[in-house]
Amino acid sequence: MPIGLGPITILGPGEVTMALVQVQTSGGEGVQPGVSAAAAPTSGTTPRWQVVAASFAAISAAWLVGIAISAAFKPIALAIPAGIGLFAMLYAVTQGLERLLEPISSFFFSTRAHTENRNATLAAAVNLQSTADEELPAKLQELAKAAKVTQALQGTPASQQPAATGRLHRNLASDGVAVARAQVAHTILPALEAAGPDPQRMVGKLAETLHTTESEAPAVAKKVAVDLAAAAQAELDQRRADKAVAYWALATVLGLLLSATLGIYLLHIVGLRGDGLAKNGAWAVGLLGAAGIRHMIDLLVTGLAIGGGTKPLHDLISNLQAAKLNKKDPSQTQ
Repeated sequence: MPIGLGPITILGPGEVTMALVQVQTSGGEGVQPGVSAAAAPTSGTTPRWQVVAASFAAISAAWLVGIAISAAFKPIALAIPAGIGLFAMLYAVTQGLERLLEPISSFFFSTRAHTENRNATLAAAVNLQSTADEELPAKLQELAKAAKVTQALQGTPASQQPAATGRLHRNLASDGVAVARAQVAHTILPALEAAGPDPQRMVGKLAETLHTTESEAPAVAKKVAVDLAAAAQAELDQRRADKAVAYWALATVLGLLLSATLGIYLLHIVGLRGDGLAKNGAWAVGLLGAAGIRHMIDLLVTGLAIGGGTKPLHDLISNLQAAKLNKKDPSQTQ
């Protein structure tokens, strides 16, 4: 039985990254060429431009709102007491913001469904690799169920899903899943329906739907399964990349509003002067002019610093929590 598998990232021709799924045999002999490895058209590790554009738009809007709050309410600039360092202040603010965002992150661009989809397709691909002919119908049923999981996730049957056109509308990771799922729907499912539980008829029906010989049909079916797993991994990578940018934008938006409300001006704290703040720390000048511009830039830098610090802190806490759970769980579940 296959015991090792791992989605990894490789460099293909032209230095284009791809999501690769590799299935290893129990003897550590590596993969079977052409059968147990597949690469999706894209790794999905680059966030989509729509998410990036929306993130910058949200940050710009929050910056303008922060400027309006600062100009209208003129909060007194925060003064760090003696004996407390700047890093300690930033850590306290970032930690509080990260704890606020922790429950939100479970629902904000959630990756749970995509992870379950990847796990289902990957398990079906692994179980199929060393399957004997008499077990083929049962293992192909697992593959069919995994394909239905991807259909439920995308919400549109493969035969009815419109092809995305144009660079501004395409999502290569999602398109790759749709293509791989359609391959299962048009080749594996008809063979299952025609052959039923009979292993002898299954190979013949597979050969018919795959347009190949009976000797090669099982190998081609295994390749179809790994193609679906690779596409599911690429889509999960895409979701994670989108979530990282969206999470950063949300944290930065909250950081900007927090900075404007509490009077946290990072550059002023470290020594910026001529920024329109009076001796008591209140904003004493208008928006227009060099002093007003300095103050608005200070507000932006502070919001970016607070928002940028939440992601590494969130990852650190998540990794520590995962390591703690792994120690409690049996090794077979990891």
